[in-house]
This record gives sequence, structure tokens and C-alpha cells, in this order.
Amino acid sequence: MEHQRDVTVNWNDISIEAILELAIADEEYARDYYKHASDLAGILHTRRMLLQLSEMEQGHADQLRKELDDLQQQRELETGMAD
Repeated sequence: MEHQRDVTVNWNDISIEAILELAIADEEYARDYYKHASDLAGILHTRRMLLQLSEMEQGHADQLRKELDDLQQQRELETGMAD
């Protein structure tokens, strides 16, 4: 299982929205990685631990997505107020 990102990031010229989108993608990749590993694990305890890690990564992605949504809503409000 290879990481999907082929993009070189210019950290000097990236928006916070883009950073959050990259972070969400990384968390989702980690979630899928742990889920895939749990499917292959032969030991029940290991399988459960990997599923817990997968769920944690989903929680991280959800948290980041909420931060991104909140930021976008705030930007829309600020833009609307400037008009």
C-alpha cells in the first residue's frame, strides 16, 4: 500500500485550507492503512488494536474536516461583510 501523494508542497506559499486538506488526506490514508492491516492480521488482539487505530485516524480526519469547514464559513462571512 503506497501513499497517494505525488505533490511536492511549497510550504512558503500554501494556504491553511490546503494544509488542512493535505492533513485530511493523510489521516484518511492512515485510516485505510490500519484497516487494511487489520484485515490481514491473524491475531485477534492485533486485529482489534489496528481497528482502534483506524477509528482514531477517522476521528482525526473528522476533526480536521470540521476545522476546515469552520474556517471556510468564517471566510465566507468575512467576505460577505466586506461587500
